[in-house]
Amino acid sequence: MVDVVKQIDILNQIGIMLKAEFKSTVYSDEILEDFAKPCFFIKCLCTNIPQTKNITKKRLSIILTYFSKDTDKNEIHYADVMDRLQMLFQRGIPLKKRYIHVNEFTIDRVGEGQDIIQMIVKMDYLEQIIRPMKQADLMEEMQLKVKINEGERAIWQN
Repeated sequence: MVDVVKQIDILNQIGIMLKAEFKSTVYSDEILEDFAKPCFFIKCLCTNIPQTKNITKKRLSIILTYFSKDTDKNEIHYADVMDRLQMLFQRGIPLKKRYIHVNEFTIDRVGEGQDIIQMIVKMDYLEQIIRPMKQADLMEEMQLKVKINEGERAIWQN
């Protein structure tokens, strides 16, 4: 059985990938002030879409927001960061024994001075629904009737 992939697993893996590529701090979306630049903020939005009684489709939107150093606020730096982000996520996210494929990603510049890079990574993957096992009484005896040789000389066995 394949391990269940949790949102925190995906967020941690993306954080590891960003730190390795950019050597920058990665914050969760709760930090609002006193953060060191350059840095990334990461946020996850999740939707579950049941497929069967045992399988659900998870649809994740990961929002990455990049703040550059004040000295790096120029077109060349922004183009470099956007290219590196695209290359980093174009094939997907390796995770445990699975590989989560990216369906779509968009990159844009936002903010009053268009000096913040925001990327939205969208991915869908199927996940097993884990159900608690109910405790049941074990069967002690069972009777089984088997019919052998259909036709005139059918033999019944208990």
